[in-house]
Amino acid sequence: MAGAHRVGVSRVALLFRRQDAHSLYLTCAALLLSLTLVIDLIFHRHMTNRWLLWTLLVICLSGSAAAFMLGSRVPRWIGLTAVGVFVSSQTYFLSLQDDPQSVVSSVQQLPVVAFYLGWFVRPGVATWLIAVCSLAFGAAMLSNPLFWPDGDIGVPVAVHGLLSLLFCFFAGTYLWLRTTRKARLDPLTTAVNRAGLIEHLDSELRRRSSRGACALVAIDFDNFKRLNDDLGHAAGDAALTGAVREWREGIRVQDIVARIGGDEFVILFPGTTAAAAEAVMDRLQLAAAHAWSYGIAESTEADTVTTLLARADTALFEQKRCKRGHLHG
Repeated sequence: MAGAHRVGVSRVALLFRRQDAHSLYLTCAALLLSLTLVIDLIFHRHMTNRWLLWTLLVICLSGSAAAFMLGSRVPRWIGLTAVGVFVSSQTYFLSLQDDPQSVVSSVQQLPVVAFYLGWFVRPGVATWLIAVCSLAFGAAMLSNPLFWPDGDIGVPVAVHGLLSLLFCFFAGTYLWLRTTRKARLDPLTTAVNRAGLIEHLDSELRRRSSRGACALVAIDFDNFKRLNDDLGHAAGDAALTGAVREWREGIRVQDIVARIGGDEFVILFPGTTAAAAEAVMDRLQLAAAHAWSYGIAESTEADTVTTLLARADTALFEQKRCKRGHLHG
């Protein structure tokens, strides 16, 4: 018995470890909606559409179980399907003219879908969906006499419901932006990481016809291994974070500093020629607390992310080779 209990506990623990924010939100939101449906079925005795509540209860419980079992593998289309079911059912309940209890219950549930759209759906799609939701819910409220100035529910409840919808949507959007930004940053230096750089660079190359060429600078610290060996990794980390801070203070707001390796960095100068970028880098290099080398590549019409990075790396290696030749000479 004890062994079977431990196996059961370990399986549940494994299921929890497989979750992410998306699957947990779907699981908990579906359970919350299931609870409200159960309360309605128990206490709302004069409801004429109980079959619909039973149907929605089965859908919510099934969706919650599926989201929890799949964990982080739960596909986004399941969430969007749930949004469609939610919007359709809540629009129906909001339009009921002889059932104020169901109407008020629906108003209270609106933030659930708004927060989901803001946090887990890409902003472009989410903005269209929240607009559709707002129009559908607003139209249902506007056509329902219960929400009229002399109705049993009144205009303030409708306004508060729609404002709560928008507030939760923007709160979810903020969390999405914060999570996305954090995933694109290097945790030590707070510079953009490789994935973030590729995203920025790809976007810049696609817009080059309107913004002109961009300059990409590859940077590598000189004798960084010796710094770590002689003074310790803490000193090396301080040198990296200090350099990123110096670069950010000496470039424009729209320029991107990225860390793509241990002591390897890239600075992207949108709408900038190689000559202009070189003038900036020479100035930064003279004021650097720790020596580093750089190489510049200016984008062309034929460039891809890979080719532009490769040309900047080639220019960097050439500068480092010249430095070594100068020292040996």
